[in-house]
Amino acid sequence: MRTFPRYLSTFRRMVNERGQQLRRLTFEELKDFPGDNTEVVTVDSRLATISVIIQPREADRLRVVVQGFIRARFLPGKHVALDGFYKRQDGTVNPMPEDEYYEFD
Repeated sequence: MRTFPRYLSTFRRMVNERGQQLRRLTFEELKDFPGDNTEVVTVDSRLATISVIIQPREADRLRVVVQGFIRARFLPGKHVALDGFYKRQDGTVNPMPEDEYYEFD
């Protein structure tokens, strides 16, 4: 018996794919990424949003977060899917620590 909603699994996969695409961009491409970067997507006939947040840290490091929201089907509230990483000017990519995800709820 399946207990995990299929739409939620699909949605999380979409957020993770956006993160993988962003990891392939250069530091300069990420730095110049457009400021308004929220898209509305449909997942299993349900509307959801996926936003990209890019924050400069030190002079040579960016924090990139992909944040998705989709309304819960039977309960009030929303499901959240997050992916995040740090990109340095030299091209290295480091995962974002788990505790930092709580800043984006």
